[in-house]
Amino acid sequence: MRELNPQKVFVQYRDRMIPYEPVIGRKYTITHSDTTAELFVFVAQNYAEDQITSMRDEVRVAWEQGKEGLALIGSVIVDGNGVPGNASIRNKIFYNEMPTALQALRQGDRFLFDKEPNLDNTPVFIHFISDNPNFNKIYNFGIIGIYK
Repeated sequence: MRELNPQKVFVQYRDRMIPYEPVIGRKYTITHSDTTAELFVFVAQNYAEDQITSMRDEVRVAWEQGKEGLALIGSVIVDGNGVPGNASIRNKIFYNEMPTALQALRQGDRFLFDKEPNLDNTPVFIHFISDNPNFNKIYNFGIIGIYK
């Protein structure tokens, strides 16, 4: 996992979200700039649709309560519905860059994790959405705390 530059991570709280609460109902939209290598984390009750580009290279993640406790459940769009690019290449890029996106989430919302350190034990599952069954998979990226 490469080192994340915290000065390149920008967070914006929207709706009624504040740095310390609530956990349930909190949704993250993570985007980036290819030009500046900056990462943008939007924390809100809804995904930041206004930040989604035609490239569809955003990562969406939300806190969900399940039978076994909290989990961070997310998705990326590999292909389909007019998404540009080669599915195999997009899949590889998403998989290789997911640790960076998760570091940005953890860094961007660090005040929540500082207040509730047990949240670092939350597992992260990301659905790679694809029309191709070879790429349409859910990956376990471990616990969010490894991305500090």
